[in-house]
Amino acid sequence: MRRKLDWKRLAPEGVSAKKELAYTGVALAASAFWSLGTLGRLGREFDALAPQAAQGKAVALTGFQGILGTALFGFYLTAIAMVFLTMWHYAKIRKAKEKVEAPHVRALAVPALGVATAMCLSIILTLLYYGRFLENRSALEEIFNRAYGAGYAQNGGGFNA
Repeated sequence: MRRKLDWKRLAPEGVSAKKELAYTGVALAASAFWSLGTLGRLGREFDALAPQAAQGKAVALTGFQGILGTALFGFYLTAIAMVFLTMWHYAKIRKAKEKVEAPHVRALAVPALGVATAMCLSIILTLLYYGRFLENRSALEEIFNRAYGAGYAQNGGGFNA
């Protein structure tokens, strides 16, 4: 037998848990959208360095933290906002005239879900972006090695020949 979720038990009296979850979802979606800037930075770096690597020139590569930049800040801000939401929930529960059933569940349900989701999404996106970062590095290395090998063979087995 399946029980229906009682949304009123997930937030203090007078607060809509559904709306809070919707706003949290919007914040997380905006954070994910903001993090897509990482892919743009990776693409721009590849486009700038590939021609130089194709000529066999040494190139300066940006580290992963530099490429990632502020991509995950939206998730951090969402998690911080959940802390303030928790404080607001506890303040509402404390001001309630009657005793509230399961006050900690009411205060923590939505914020805990928001923090957990923000953390999971930031970890997943970090791993995906790191994988893409490694693919870019491999592609640049392959381009450089082809050009370097061709230059080495043209000069009779040495660049100083």
